Amino acid sequence: MPLFKNKWSVDDKLIADLRNKFLDDLKTDEDRYHADDIQRVKENDWFIGRYLLHNDKDLDKAYRMLTDSLKFRNDMEINTVTKKDLPKEYFDVRAVIMYNKDKRDHPVVAIRCKTHIKKEETRRLQQQYMLYWIETAVRASDWGVVSILFDCTDAGVYNVDLDMMRSLSDAFKKYYPWGLGYFLVYNMPWYLSAVWKIIKKWIPQRHEAIFHFVDSKSIQEFMSEDQLPSCMGGTSTKMYEPKEGYKDGDESD
Repeated sequence: MPLFKNKWSVDDKLIADLRNKFLDDLKTDEDRYHADDIQRVKENDWFIGRYLLHNDKDLDKAYRMLTDSLKFRNDMEINTVTKKDLPKEYFDVRAVIMYNKDKRDHPVVAIRCKTHIKKEETRRLQQQYMLYWIETAVRASDWGVVSILFDCTDAGVYNVDLDMMRSLSDAFKKYYPWGLGYFLVYNMPWYLSAVWKIIKKWIPQRHEAIFHFVDSKSIQEFMSEDQLPSCMGGTSTKMYEPKEGYKDGDESD
């Protein structure tokens, strides 16, 4: 019986049944999913076990969710998109970055809200950029769990993008089930509280305990001081805010 993250277990037979159902149906159309994802279904128990956990071990529901997820991954080119495929300016301003780990050893994806401007013509690129970092963090955690640090510092109403927030919410509800550790909302200004009332409606009740509104003091309940940048009261020397004149290179994180 596989034990995921030393806590959640799924019976071996259920894992095998889901895997076999997927592979049997795949014979009719082997090109509908990316080859890397098909290989993960064959080899990685966690990759498919989390769909069973999310659906209370209901095989049919887990199968539908798994196939929808793999289709989405293929459509969004998650396995193939690289930094060179995405706008360099996103990386230069460090709009989204993988920044150290939380106290439960989950990689943290920091989303710096003040850098985001809603543009319909670049919606797909913005979504791919966000997914690029989520996927990078998920792989760094051995297909385990990642946390989101949603940094609202200096953000204004013009940075609000409910469509992108819906995309972020859907990513973990539909495509990375059991993949979200903490969702930390840092320094949220009072004038954005109405926005969060809308977003809260999208969050399943069983996931509400994951969300925490934090400041430079309370964030240390979830991330150690040495994992936080100085702008959040931490001592990490890893770059968080880009330095003046900084230009991202292919070797940067």
